[in-house]
Amino acid sequence: MKKQLLIMCILGNSIVFAQSLNLSLGNLNTTSLTTSSGEVFRFLPGLITQDQALNGFGVGANDQWLSFGETTQGTQTFYGNRFQFNKRALVTGYTSASPNNPRIEWIHNGSTTAGNLEFRVASGFTGGISKLVASMTPESNTYFALNTTPFNTISPKVGILFNDKPGLYIVSDGVITSPNPVGQFVSLQHGTNNANGIMCSVSGGETSIAITGKAFGAANSIGVYGITPSNTQFAASIYGVQSVSNPFSLFAGYFDGDVQAGTMYIPSDAKLKENIKDEISALEKIMLLNPVTYNYKKVDGLCLSQLNQHGFISQELAEVFPELTKDITKPVFDEEGKVVSELSYKTINYIGLISVLTESVQELNTELIKIRQDLDDYKANDAIRSQIVQNTPSLNGYSIEQNVPNPFDDRTSIRFQLAPGVPNATLSIFNLNGAFVRDYSLDGNSGEVEILASEIGKGMYIYSLNQNGQEIISKRMIIK
Repeated sequence: MKKQLLIMCILGNSIVFAQSLNLSLGNLNTTSLTTSSGEVFRFLPGLITQDQALNGFGVGANDQWLSFGETTQGTQTFYGNRFQFNKRALVTGYTSASPNNPRIEWIHNGSTTAGNLEFRVASGFTGGISKLVASMTPESNTYFALNTTPFNTISPKVGILFNDKPGLYIVSDGVITSPNPVGQFVSLQHGTNNANGIMCSVSGGETSIAITGKAFGAANSIGVYGITPSNTQFAASIYGVQSVSNPFSLFAGYFDGDVQAGTMYIPSDAKLKENIKDEISALEKIMLLNPVTYNYKKVDGLCLSQLNQHGFISQELAEVFPELTKDITKPVFDEEGKVVSELSYKTINYIGLISVLTESVQELNTELIKIRQDLDDYKANDAIRSQIVQNTPSLNGYSIEQNVPNPFDDRTSIRFQLAPGVPNATLSIFNLNGAFVRDYSLDGNSGEVEILASEIGKGMYIYSLNQNGQEIISKRMIIK
């Protein structure tokens, strides 16, 4: 009997002690165990707390506590939970200030040593590997990462770090039918001297490509599209810089295929040049070139036009203008942008030929002007000689007949007659410019002189009967 009474007293004291620690609804409602909802415990509306370190519900270095439920702070009512640990707090829930926007909030004292808010995934419930997915810093920066290295040098507001796979995927969910969709949009308003909407830096390894653009459209496909305003001092839709100048395969821009361009300008200011010299013997060099027509072969890794082409062979041009040719070695990429091989070939700077061709035209023009002047002289002299031939068939007993045959290609004969008492005279040959060619002596009162084409040469000539240096009669002959 005493044992039973002792057991009842101990059990009663246990019940009373348990009830004294429950500050919610008082005694446990055991009938709730049989309800359809399965509810086993219920708290009154309000705040549920636990003081883990028994230091009070403060924000000190050793304060560790949690709370669930509803509480009022100043003019706001908050419903959710708070985990406080060593001057840091993680809060999730709702606030009456913005009831439509639930929040996850990392609260700290503003120090850079406050730590980061981490988002992690783990591969198990009991000691699996925990991987960092994202991290928020006290400076309000956000990093999405597969490792824990922050962007210490540039401190971006949003950063993406990755080990080996693409750090950011932007993939549409199915086919977008709305007009003019945009996969990524960057808008930056600034009042500083310089700003970049997107800055890419890739270095290391054998091949580095900062930006790769691919476009596949039913009607129009544009890999990279740039627009600039027209009201700025300098604007370039696409700007490429290659600061190293050498004869190798380095370019500020390289286009593998046909290029359509508007007006093209090349730096040519005198202040940018030195060792300026006039082109000389340009026509002579141009005459050494061999213009050809050709078609390009189909070469893997090069987008060459299949239309008929006009130009030069680079190896031949290099023998005359080596400075206008360049050896190229370019990589060949697959569809994923990986280098699979390389091509080596020679190219020509056709623009550099413009000044040479210009000088050649100027040399030809100078020669043409001289020829025209000579031709005018020929015409004037020929008109005078023709008049002499027509108006003086004989003079004071002198006469010469038209050469037979005329024209001729081997030899011809000219009959002559001298005035009475004149024992000899001279038959002189002149070209149409009036230049002396050859003399033939005429002996006797009359006779015949033979002219050989090999002694004169092909062309049109004037032959004149001369006595004592005075031209008496002239006629014209043609040698074929």
